[in-house]
Amino acid sequence: MVRKKKLSPSGAKDEDGEYHNVHINLHEDELAVASMNIGDEVFVRVRDNKIIIQKADQDDVEHEF
Repeated sequence: MVRKKKLSPSGAKDEDGEYHNVHINLHEDELAVASMNIGDEVFVRVRDNKIIIQKADQDDVEHEF
């Protein structure tokens, strides 16, 4: 499944009027494909121009991407 998404500004602006946080909306059907549910804890990592979101299951953490 591939869907184009937009990183939307989030949080408070700084003194220069700039945002420093974003959010992305994922639909429950997208989460289901990844075996995730709304409210699950996740690990987020950034590597080589990629953002990787992985379910925070301590027994099965992939470190090599």
